[in-house]
Amino acid sequence: MGGEPGSRVEPTEHDYQDWERRVDAMAVLLWGLKGTKKICTVDEHRRAIEALPPEAYDSMQYYEKWITALAQCMVRRGVVSSEEIARRMQGAMFRRSHHDMGGLPAGEVKPTEHEYADWERRVDALSVVLGARSLIAVDERRLAIESLPPELYDSLAYYEKWLASMAQTLVSRGLITTGELARKMAEVTERGADARG
Repeated sequence: MGGEPGSRVEPTEHDYQDWERRVDAMAVLLWGLKGTKKICTVDEHRRAIEALPPEAYDSMQYYEKWITALAQCMVRRGVVSSEEIARRMQGAMFRRSHHDMGGLPAGEVKPTEHEYADWERRVDALSVVLGARSLIAVDERRLAIESLPPELYDSLAYYEKWLASMAQTLVSRGLITTGELARKMAEVTERGADARG
């Protein structure tokens, strides 16, 4: 639009959506961090955005243009093929996990604060300790939560999902057995009954 008449540009700030942050992070990685290999340059990326057909350019949001241009740069460089991208997109659209609502209409999410119960604080603290000792990484916990069966995922509270995922990971790594876990849970249940009785 350089040199052509246009209306005044009003810069505005907004909260970025998760997918926009991921596209931005991907661009930074592809452009190459200091000391790493560049897969795409900023100039290539800008040129790919500017080469979009007018109807596509006008209909896309800012980061939609970015992701389209990044894909074109990667295809041009031979990092991926158009067919691979199409397959991945097809898979992303049709093979979602039960919990995955990304991009689907779900209504507004209203974040609320509440006072945490003691058991929730303990689960959070346990997660920090396991992470600090390199026993369970955050992405492992998240993957285990995402792997929960749909009926279990829907029935558990937030920290119950954390607990189930940490137990599952510790058992699968051989750090505890299901028998040890069952005995400990029975002890805790009994202590709770004694305290109430």
